[in-house]
Amino acid sequence: MKGIRVKKKAARIVICVLLIVFAAIALLWNHYLNKNSLLEKFITGQNQEVYLLGTFHTDHFNKWLNYSMEDMLSVVENVAPDVVFIEAREKYFQEYNVVDGPIDMNVVYSYCINNGIRVEMIDWWEVDNNYQSNTTSAIRDDHIFNNINSKLQQLEEGTKVLVVCGAGHFYAQTKRFCEEGFVKKSIVDKKSYFETEEEFRYPSGAALAWEKRAYFYAYTYPDIISMDESLDESIKVQFTGGDHDAFYRQQIEYCDLFEENILYKK
Repeated sequence: MKGIRVKKKAARIVICVLLIVFAAIALLWNHYLNKNSLLEKFITGQNQEVYLLGTFHTDHFNKWLNYSMEDMLSVVENVAPDVVFIEAREKYFQEYNVVDGPIDMNVVYSYCINNGIRVEMIDWWEVDNNYQSNTTSAIRDDHIFNNINSKLQQLEEGTKVLVVCGAGHFYAQTKRFCEEGFVKKSIVDKKSYFETEEEFRYPSGAALAWEKRAYFYAYTYPDIISMDESLDESIKVQFTGGDHDAFYRQQIEYCDLFEENILYKK
């Protein structure tokens, strides 16, 4: 009998642990991966209506995450903003006419250009001797917020703005919006913002915009970095080393998805 009681107790413990694990996974999914959790609305001190949308970059092409490029562009369509802010650096757009942000930013940019929507760039990052690839920081999000806030100050009262940034920046910017005094407003039927009745097609120009970006990071940016005398060679080689032609070919494979109107990678 004692052995049976021990086994039952162990089984209950295992069940409890599994329930806790499943609950934690569900919470994390809803907080970080559920697209409906990545859209917020704020009113600024200038009575501007600001929507903040978090995105998945290349993971929009993963159908298992249930957040496609179509869903993302549906938000742009349904918000119907006067201005869209995207995660790209203004400096390189002005100097090289390249949207240097992730692939979803190029798609949003192309959609806005096709539909006569003003676009502003709000990203910030730089290469110095402390640079680490594929990382972000509070400093970067501070600069992003400062760029957002500065551009909002230049817009008229009542302007409707959509800020589009990676999900990693979404919560950091939400925090900064609230600290600045932006008032969070509820969104009725948030799910409907990710839906459209129109037949989906990638915006014309998306392939060209992405090809420019691929060329920029394969060839132009390495040259810029190599000429920076302030940088250590160990930092420079992160950009100047490797097979640049292979990188370029890999990146422009996404252009095939745009041209063939394919939402997900196989």
